[in-house]
Amino acid sequence: MPSSSTDPGSGAPLQPLPGSPRQAGVPCTLASPVAPPDGPPLDLVKAAQAGTLSAQSELIHAYQARLAGFVYAMLGRAAPVDDLCQDIFIKMLRGLPHLHSPELFEPWLFRMARNACIDHTRREKWRHIFTPFDPATDDMPIPVDAEKRDRAEALLALLQRLHPRDRSILIMAQQGLSLAEMARTCASTTTAIKTRLHRARERLRKLYEKRA
Repeated sequence: MPSSSTDPGSGAPLQPLPGSPRQAGVPCTLASPVAPPDGPPLDLVKAAQAGTLSAQSELIHAYQARLAGFVYAMLGRAAPVDDLCQDIFIKMLRGLPHLHSPELFEPWLFRMARNACIDHTRREKWRHIFTPFDPATDDMPIPVDAEKRDRAEALLALLQRLHPRDRSILIMAQQGLSLAEMARTCASTTTAIKTRLHRARERLRKLYEKRA
C-alpha cells in the first residue's frame, strides 16, 4: 500500500506518517516516554463520525506518530509499519459511524491497533513456515547515533521476548494511555491492568539486567 492514499469508504486522505520510524529513522523506545496527551476533542470525533473530511483528516494527523510508534514497538523493525497504520486508519474511518461512545475513541483505536498487530503476527508465523527469511528485506532505517541505536535495538529485542499481552501494556503506557483507557482497550479492569503493568515492567527489567 502506498504511504499516501484515500479511504474508498469516506474519501478522507491518509497522509504519510511523519512520526513513523520508517520516515524519521528513530524507533519508539521505553527509555523516553511521551507525556500523556489529552484525548481528541469530543466535537472532533463526532464531526468525523458524521463524515466531515477535515475532522477525519485531523484525527488521522493527531494519531499518526503515536500509532506508528505503537505498531513499531509491538512488531519490531521488520514490520511494515506504514502499511499497517494505513490499514488501521481505514478501519477506523469505516468503524467511526458505529462507535456508540465517542468519548472512548482513543482506547477503541488502540484496541483496533493491538488486534491488527496480533493478526499480523499470526499471519507472519504461517508465512515464515513456507518463506525463508531474507535479511535483504529488512531495510528500515536505524538511528545514526550508535548509542541510541544500540539502546533502541536492545529494547526492541527484549520487547519481542515478552508475551504480546505484556508488550502491548508496556507500549500503551509509554504512549500515555491512562490505566482506565488501557483497561477499556484490553476489556479488563484498572486493578488488573495496574498489576499486569507492574509485572511486565519487572519482566522487562530482569531481561535487561540479564542482558547486561
